[in-house]
Amino acid sequence: MTYPLRNVRLFQSLTEPERADLARFMRERKYETGEIVCSHGEYGSTMLVVTQGALSARVESKNDEPHEIAHLCEGAVFGEMFCIDPAPRPVTLVASQPATVLELGREDLVRMRQQAPRSAAALVSAVFLDVLRRLRTVDDRIDRELRCDGPVPRDPVRNVTSQTAVPPTWAPCFSRLRGSA
Repeated sequence: MTYPLRNVRLFQSLTEPERADLARFMRERKYETGEIVCSHGEYGSTMLVVTQGALSARVESKNDEPHEIAHLCEGAVFGEMFCIDPAPRPVTLVASQPATVLELGREDLVRMRQQAPRSAAALVSAVFLDVLRRLRTVDDRIDRELRCDGPVPRDPVRNVTSQTAVPPTWAPCFSRLRGSA
């Protein structure tokens, strides 16, 4: 069962035995096209790894219509922080085609810490490093916006380009958010 985890970027730093331990604590779930995996605002305490098919991450638009903000294919991870720090889900996930996911819940992680502590520590470390990488990306983007270096490059993941200059009055707010004020 470790094969689907080998190609997941989040788990690249884990050794094969650590991935085997992780797989041992995960449960396989299957969803049919259109089936809701989780709903916006619902309390979440699980991480999902797409192993087959695809999921659509959706939010409601101004006119209450669902709007897809991300398409999660094989190898995508959703909710990696939720098994460490449970919180309300930010989106609704719907199977856009028949999908299979591996799920790791907070209780599973607690058991993993007891039975395979090194593997649990490696997983938590990988999650935190990934979150730090994403925060640095946001920090770089804020820097570019504040310097008004021209258009911000297209973000291929979100498929957006920002060409709007940040008003000077926003600079202190961004500085506080970044912890540099």
